[in-house]
Amino acid sequence: MSRISAETFEQICAGVWRDRAALLCRRGIASCEEALIRAVYWRISKAGGEPEQSLKDHTSLLDNLLEHYRDETVEGKAFE
Repeated sequence: MSRISAETFEQICAGVWRDRAALLCRRGIASCEEALIRAVYWRISKAGGEPEQSLKDHTSLLDNLLEHYRDETVEGKAFE
């Protein structure tokens, strides 16, 4: 496994965002943000990347995903 490219990471985050309603409905005891991060982690693994390194290297892209979720929550459109 290796670090994935920023482009691939961005595509993974976009897919997680697109699928957020289903992901957040099945989150169990995890917080919504944890559920989104877990989904990114799992999809990085599935893409053949090293999740820990990829998350560390692309922190700003992950932060963008979480900020997008927080903005949606503030607007009252969250999938709680």
